[in-house]
Amino acid sequence: MRARAVGYIRVSTEEQAQSGFGLDAQEDAIRKYADAVGLELIAVHADPGVSGTTRPADRPGFAKVLELAADERFSVLLVKRFDRLARSLALAVGTSGELDAQHGVSIRSISEGMDTGSAAGRLIFGVLSALAEQERDTITERTKGGRMQKAGQGGYSCGRIPYGYLSDGKGGLLIDEEPAAVVRRIFAENGAGRTVRAIADGLNADGIPSPRGRRWSGGGVSYVLNNQTYFGRTEVVFITGGVVTHVNRPGSHARIVR
Repeated sequence: MRARAVGYIRVSTEEQAQSGFGLDAQEDAIRKYADAVGLELIAVHADPGVSGTTRPADRPGFAKVLELAADERFSVLLVKRFDRLARSLALAVGTSGELDAQHGVSIRSISEGMDTGSAAGRLIFGVLSALAEQERDTITERTKGGRMQKAGQGGYSCGRIPYGYLSDGKGGLLIDEEPAAVVRRIFAENGAGRTVRAIADGLNADGIPSPRGRRWSGGGVSYVLNNQTYFGRTEVVFITGGVVTHVNRPGSHARIVR
């Protein structure tokens, strides 16, 4: 009984005009390869005009591939080139690993002569996995570096926009007056000696929703009271590889609490 295979082809919008990357050329290569090596090609799924930066699982065509894999309909996925899975090495390798681990599906790249189901292919795959991990670490460090630089300059660098503020669309914060008044009330009542539970009860009694649109809790009030943003400061903690970096400095936004 011949092994069953599925072909996957993809082309981004900018690649459609380039020779050798068209969907027809990819499908033709896959069909000829399957016929030459004796694979039973049961389907070819395509993602036309889809960027390689889109997660494979989020593409309509590849979603059909995953459905067939989940039903154990095939054991080999054929692509013309490995980068048809994804432009990012980390994303392509991650997708390959998931197909193998979850569904027992190996991937063969026709142009590159790589088969993740062979001993040599697994060796190459191991090298690619190491490179993918390095790529992920590089992206993480680059992102962290950008956020640290922004935080160090007093800008708002990451996370949910604090209650009482709006984004100015440029990475900064603007005061949102209605919730800002609630923030000032919380600080004023706390300064007068009321407990966080009592403050929360008062807000709920007045029908004021929490930042998430629910009832206030003592923990929610405490979070507001401990947020340095309201004093015009930027405070961020980055943790990478066990190393903790703490940034706390005057921010570039207006303070709500005086």
